[in-house]
Amino acid sequence: MIEVCIIGFGFSAIPLVRELERTKTDYQIISADNDSVWDKLDKSGNLDFNLVSSYQTSFYSFDLVKNYEKDYYPTGKQFYEMHKRWRAVYEDRIIRDFVVKIDNFKDHSLITTSSGRILEAKSVVIATGFGRQMNSFLNDFDFNVSNKTFVLGGMGDSANLILAKLIPNNNKVIIRGNGFMPLDQQNNIWGKRFTLDQTEAHNFRYISHEKYNELIMGPTNNKSTNPSLLWNQFPLIKRDCSWKKGHSDNSSPGHGLVWIKYWPIDEYCRNFGADLEGSISKGYLLNDIAMWLHTGKVILVPPDTPIDFENKSVTYAGIERRFDQYIKGDAEKPRLPEILIDGVTPYEYLYRDNFMGVIPQNLNNIYLLGYTRPLTGGLANITEMQSLFIHKLLTQPKFHSHIHHNLSERITAYNQYYYGNSEPFKTDHTILYGFYTEDIARLIGIDHKLSECKSLKDLIFYYAFPNNAYKYRLKGEYAIDGIEELIEKVNRDYDNYISIFVLFLNAGYIKTENLAEWLHKSKHFLFNDMRYKEEYRAFLDDYINAYRRVKNISVDESVDEEWDSMVSEACKVRDRVATAVEDNIDDSFDNDTFTAVKLVSSLIESSDGDYSKYIKSELDSKRIHVIKSLWEPVEYDLPYLCD
Repeated sequence: MIEVCIIGFGFSAIPLVRELERTKTDYQIISADNDSVWDKLDKSGNLDFNLVSSYQTSFYSFDLVKNYEKDYYPTGKQFYEMHKRWRAVYEDRIIRDFVVKIDNFKDHSLITTSSGRILEAKSVVIATGFGRQMNSFLNDFDFNVSNKTFVLGGMGDSANLILAKLIPNNNKVIIRGNGFMPLDQQNNIWGKRFTLDQTEAHNFRYISHEKYNELIMGPTNNKSTNPSLLWNQFPLIKRDCSWKKGHSDNSSPGHGLVWIKYWPIDEYCRNFGADLEGSISKGYLLNDIAMWLHTGKVILVPPDTPIDFENKSVTYAGIERRFDQYIKGDAEKPRLPEILIDGVTPYEYLYRDNFMGVIPQNLNNIYLLGYTRPLTGGLANITEMQSLFIHKLLTQPKFHSHIHHNLSERITAYNQYYYGNSEPFKTDHTILYGFYTEDIARLIGIDHKLSECKSLKDLIFYYAFPNNAYKYRLKGEYAIDGIEELIEKVNRDYDNYISIFVLFLNAGYIKTENLAEWLHKSKHFLFNDMRYKEEYRAFLDDYINAYRRVKNISVDESVDEEWDSMVSEACKVRDRVATAVEDNIDDSFDNDTFTAVKLVSSLIESSDGDYSKYIKSELDSKRIHVIKSLWEPVEYDLPYLCD
């Protein structure tokens, strides 16, 4: 009997295999020929894009300690090269076959493959990934078409990638859906630029989930009435979240959301404007959905807009517009083999029936790896922590018993915390990565504790340093050599995350109901600021011309009066509220914050460990009060982590 059988060997299983090798645990991998979504994108020549997750969250800790120089957004090709490198390391441990069935019993499982092979294993880890129609479209479609009209039935990061490839060729796109939540994927926070997933300061949720929710959801909750914001110029972008009725207020934000990450054109210009053709060739594509809407390259229409699929037409603004292709949005689904409980009863997968998305309560010694997805950040953060969790369950019987003796109660408590009384939904598996990594770290005992904080720098690290997986590999049983040096490199890169710390520190003394407007007093909003789009029209033309040269495409720029009329209707609200857009920058807001950032920086440099003597004399009383509250967070206890 095999001790551990891993089904599927793509990206997700790499950290687990490394740990099994380290502890010399018997294991066998069964995986079909290289047929992951990344393999298929490579074969079809469609790896020409960059990830929407940063280097820190897309690559594993054991790679980062060797290769980290700075944070950035890797290209699809760079990410796939990493896959191939690790696959080659473990290729001799893989049986190339396809699993068609698992018969699960109390103390073992029988695994049947398409070739007729049957293996017996004490424990099974399934890491076969997701399947979805959108992946097929990305692989099979000819993106060199021009002057066509497309209708998108929904929005996500993949759909936004499709837009990035269609728009430069003068194609027209109509988005007919229930809205979406877009976010700038790079932010300038008081002079320091951050990749989006490094701005979330996850542990501040322990101070107040309500305030944390307002700060994190502020860019997408549509509460601010500021006319310079994307959703107030194009209100159809506001996401219909009626499915979240009954959702818990404890988690902030809760599971099940979908955020779309894009390069705002000003940041894209700053990063890549000096070498557009070279950057586009590498895969750095402009995907600014806000700019597409502003310039009429894309229009939003209500979800009930009449559409005739047979005749391929959509009716909007009194115009019946013919379209060439409808692109249906779809939810990703786990590609699980058939699983029979006791060899008889079919297992039905539901994310909420699995503790931490890993342990199915109706199966025995079967673990799911890679079926939890991050809202922001890369999957590496999730799967690395899941791998450590699974490894400890596989190799430490006492820990296995500790988790399983009240598994049902843990699942109930977890679901109540993150979902409340809401009904199960297709995106339940999407989570804020830093909540998840912290939860797993606390479960397996490798988390950081406030009692260990001895200086202001320690406190900032605990709260403002994002909960990337490597943060938890600094010490304890899963420590990796070089993590301390990696953390110091990252801290130098981001000035110890002081800007993020001060942002949340300031929010600590603002009333929760005022945070939405407070966030939009700055010279440049963190997300979806439309004041900086118009001045980049000329750059957009340069980008489009560069894209066509790289792709060797010639496009007829014929006038489309019908489309122009539809754009005019779609932009009516924007044109109306634009008259109310003022340069209403409150200099005192930014100046006060800059002062606080400098002060905290000086305190870090001058403090010998006991920083209380500094803050009393130099920080105002409001911030001192907030800092004191950081030592005794009122919302630290989480019921699903309890014994």
